[in-house]
Amino acid sequence: MTITLKAIKSRNIKNTSLLVLAISITVIGLWLFNIQAILNIVPGVPPMAFITALSFFLLSAGVLASQRKSTPFLIINRATITCVLLFALLTIGQHFFGNYFGDNISFVNDINAIKLLGTMSLATAVCFFLLGISTWGMDSKSEGLRRFANFIYFAVILLNFVIIINFILNIPRNAASFLIPIPIHTSLIIFLYTGYLFHKNAPVGLNKLILGKYAGSKVIRTVVPYNFAAIMGMGLLYLYLINNNIIDVNTGFIIYTLIAVFAAGVYPFVIAIQLNKSQYDKNLFEKAFRTSMQETKLYKEALDNSSLVDITDANGVIISVNDKFCKVSNYDREELIGKSHRIINSGHHSKQFFTDLWSEIKKGEIWIGGIKNKTKNGKFYWVHTVIIPFKNELGEIYQFLTIRQDITKHTQLSLQYENLKLKNKEIEQFTYIASHDLQEPLRTVKSMIYILQEQYSDKLDEDAQLSLNFMTEATDRMSELIKGLLDYSRIGKGKELMTFDSNETIREITTDLTTIIDRENAQITTDKLPIIKAYKTEVRLLFQNLISNAIKFQKKGSSPKIHIGVQEDNDYWKFSVTDNGIGIPEKDHRNVFAIFQRLNKRNAYEGSGIGLAHCEKIVHLHGGVIWVDTNQNEGSIFYFTIPRNLN
Repeated sequence: MTITLKAIKSRNIKNTSLLVLAISITVIGLWLFNIQAILNIVPGVPPMAFITALSFFLLSAGVLASQRKSTPFLIINRATITCVLLFALLTIGQHFFGNYFGDNISFVNDINAIKLLGTMSLATAVCFFLLGISTWGMDSKSEGLRRFANFIYFAVILLNFVIIINFILNIPRNAASFLIPIPIHTSLIIFLYTGYLFHKNAPVGLNKLILGKYAGSKVIRTVVPYNFAAIMGMGLLYLYLINNNIIDVNTGFIIYTLIAVFAAGVYPFVIAIQLNKSQYDKNLFEKAFRTSMQETKLYKEALDNSSLVDITDANGVIISVNDKFCKVSNYDREELIGKSHRIINSGHHSKQFFTDLWSEIKKGEIWIGGIKNKTKNGKFYWVHTVIIPFKNELGEIYQFLTIRQDITKHTQLSLQYENLKLKNKEIEQFTYIASHDLQEPLRTVKSMIYILQEQYSDKLDEDAQLSLNFMTEATDRMSELIKGLLDYSRIGKGKELMTFDSNETIREITTDLTTIIDRENAQITTDKLPIIKAYKTEVRLLFQNLISNAIKFQKKGSSPKIHIGVQEDNDYWKFSVTDNGIGIPEKDHRNVFAIFQRLNKRNAYEGSGIGLAHCEKIVHLHGGVIWVDTNQNEGSIFYFTIPRNLN
């Protein structure tokens, strides 16, 4: 970009200098052929002197030569600028010392030179002298000297601006005897050419000040033209009124002063209002920007603390990494920057895997997936990876942002979970087979006990009869335990999600338990229960076990009171079964769900101690949780949750 701007700047200076060169050659030709009619192109104004045209020629040639940095062109530059300085000094000397430097240095028969005591005016000579010095100084390696040369350009611009104003206002010659002799066309060329050189050679800061997009630059571009137009307008009006004897000088000065003061006060006031509004808008923007930056900073901190972040160029070369990336990979930042992700490649994935990955992100799409990487010391780790392509204003991808989450522990837990599921499945299969196969020898034992009791009861003494009774009770209890274990292993097999009304499920259960409900004089109430999507058979068994336990575990002399409630949440249904039974000590709240766990004496309450284990397995099967809130002798509340959107 810098080279392009320099080339444009050089081309513009060259074109402008060529234009001045063409004008000077034209005037020189007119003088050489003595075409006076064309030389006096502006009526009442002397033509551009031959030596003036020659000075323009040399000056523009020197500027053109300065654009080429080779030695021959540098010599041409120094020679032409030296000639310009020499002609200016000779002319200035002739004005101050008469003909001491010769009768005529115009090189042609210039009738105007005889009238004006020289070949060009003193002001013109001064301008060329200053231009020669500043043009020479612009090639200096010293920044200070170049700045000083540019100030000289500015002085020449001001001098010729005054000359142009004098011409426009038609100020009498005796009022500006030093300036008026410069022909207006000469002054215009000097003014425009010098202004262009001043602009092109101005320091960067000055150009930014005038042409920039800043508030100060806008003020300069707004105020300066206004002040120029106001001063010119009021000056012309002032001269018109005085020259036409409409007002006298004193009155005109008073009016001029009042208008100037008014204009000087009102316009800055308008500018101030605009600046205040701009500043207010700027303050709002800065406040919003600071807030946005603070949020961005917090996001970055959160991302840096939780994720491995790196940025690569369009070719996958790492240009930035955060601390967590270095910590997990065990590489220093200097070891990673400038490398590709091959440095952490574990070799786990195929080449086709990465080919597909690059194909997707090169199309500008975000890639999401899991990748297995390797640390510097050879340790493997898994990361959940998101690769985001960044595009420029042309839609071209120039870099990629990669955000990784270390999921090594989750991956290990997932593998352990899968292994555990496999083990549980094997255990369930073993439990089912074992419990099923145990029934047959148990039935054989019971049959043998029955035969002994039937055929040999008269031959057995009282102790033998008592032993057979114990054996019968033991086999019945073992049969019940095996049946419970078999039922436990079957929970969840062939399960099917169904949408059903849980109110209807409770009605079916109370109908099935009518005998025990009537016998114990139990009261069962419910809230308005929801329609749920769940495993219907298992949910029915869950409610049946909880209701049966609430009826069974009652204090002597009291009637069971059971209430089934529900609370609705965004994610799940929270059911509760409340009773007025014997309660459970707090220390046994967790043990109560253990398989075959009995908290009371066997002869006090019937059962195998597996009902609540069934309940827990059913709730976990649905992805919910179950717990008890109770105090001994104050009843119990069993809570469990069923997800609302079970899939």
